[in-house]
Amino acid sequence: MKKDLSAITSFLSQQRDRFLEDLATLVNIDCGTYDKAGVDKVGRWVATRLEEMGAEVTRYPQEVFGDLLLGRWRGAGTARVLIIAHLDTVYPAGTVAERPLRIDGDRAIGPGTCDIKGGLLVALYAVAALQRSGFDNFAEILLWTNSEEEIGSPVSHHLTTKLARECDAVLVMEPARANGDIVSARKATARYVVTVHGQSAHAGVEPEKGANAILEMAHSIIALHELNGLRPGVTINAGVISGGTRYNAVPDRAELKVDARAVDDEAAAEVQRAISAFAGPGRHVAGTTIEVQGGVDMPAMPLRPGTQALVALAQDVARDLGFALHDTATGGGSDGNFAAAAGAPVLDGLGPIGGRAHSPDEYLEISSFVPRTALLAGLMMRIANHRER
Repeated sequence: MKKDLSAITSFLSQQRDRFLEDLATLVNIDCGTYDKAGVDKVGRWVATRLEEMGAEVTRYPQEVFGDLLLGRWRGAGTARVLIIAHLDTVYPAGTVAERPLRIDGDRAIGPGTCDIKGGLLVALYAVAALQRSGFDNFAEILLWTNSEEEIGSPVSHHLTTKLARECDAVLVMEPARANGDIVSARKATARYVVTVHGQSAHAGVEPEKGANAILEMAHSIIALHELNGLRPGVTINAGVISGGTRYNAVPDRAELKVDARAVDDEAAAEVQRAISAFAGPGRHVAGTTIEVQGGVDMPAMPLRPGTQALVALAQDVARDLGFALHDTATGGGSDGNFAAAAGAPVLDGLGPIGGRAHSPDEYLEISSFVPRTALLAGLMMRIANHRER
């Protein structure tokens, strides 16, 4: 195995400049989730590279979002490995013109460098490394790229679940943590819209005839935040609020958007019950009523035995490559959550090391390209050989 990894590392070292060229190509395309033309442009580039690498390519056309892509390589073994990445970013059109990819020392800085253009490329280069080494002891390696992960994969998650259910392992190309950790567990996420309905009135002439929806909402926000820690790891955040029409009118409506996270689906269900209980007559302002909509939109990705086994395999590969590897849990969600809900062993954070995702300072550590790509290639080899036993 060490001999194979040495050859893979040598090959990848020779590919560093090409990787940076590919990274510049992908990062310098505006491809925010709702920019279908931009996301499809990235998708066409990926499809071309997949075809050049001998993959069978299936496109799933979409009307609103970018098209979904599945690349499939067939081998002579029995293991089926699913790699997941996405084509979209959070950045609006025009971002690339303002700040295209730039290199600052060991950092490649630009929109989507680590989330997830670098990870997408690491997946492609890892498969290329396996092909170069002649390794084909797998039944299939599948690369699944969706187009709306940054808004929770509302269209693609059903296909993600289906594909994951058919595979022996799922490897997600979200970036490694800034300290190099991979991700073995993620929280469930939920989104709620809380609406308070009140009664409008003239704020100066007859305020007593009104029912102030904003005041009731203020009390509700405090009560919602008191749910933080309802169970270990539960977080609640009042993120967006709106209400009222004029400064001299008692507001008859207020709306709040709430984010909730929980470490497992049982805790998420308890949060659901607690927030749903806010619905009904206002508790502090007479004449107001509260409406609650929403719920869990991404199931938890708990640390299960199958994932623990993948962590152990990845750590073995890392040791052979000469570095230590640790896993961690995080509050953010990914398509790995949906794959885990299908019962598949899932390991996430397998992209290159990076940080500051979703910000003007988003970066990827260039020096992490070779070791993290070799890690992914080696992990797929270990999964495939382990399956043969």
